[in-house]
Amino acid sequence: MPGTHKRWDNDRELDVRLEQNGCKNHDELATGLSVTLNAGDMLIFDANMIHRGIYGMNRLTLDVLFCDPSPVLVKFVNEQCLPNEKMLVKLENPQAFTQAIKIKETLVTLTN
Repeated sequence: MPGTHKRWDNDRELDVRLEQNGCKNHDELATGLSVTLNAGDMLIFDANMIHRGIYGMNRLTLDVLFCDPSPVLVKFVNEQCLPNEKMLVKLENPQAFTQAIKIKETLVTLTN
């Protein structure tokens, strides 16, 4: 839902999110936007906004989640999901991954 990453939920959104006051988390929201994706499409959005995907139905996707380069968040990055050096050199724009790798390395150094 565009813009919801910049504000608090309204009453209806909160009820749907928390399944309270008779709402279910799959209920429609008036300001929701449905995006149809085809094979090869990419959808980039702020995960802090209200969002939901349609799963099942032989869904074949690759989900890549990005977050702010904060040690508080990056500590949850699974290193097995990051590209190795061999993969990094093949990427046109590896910066998103190299930032996470540097922060993870710094965290390891600080805890040892």
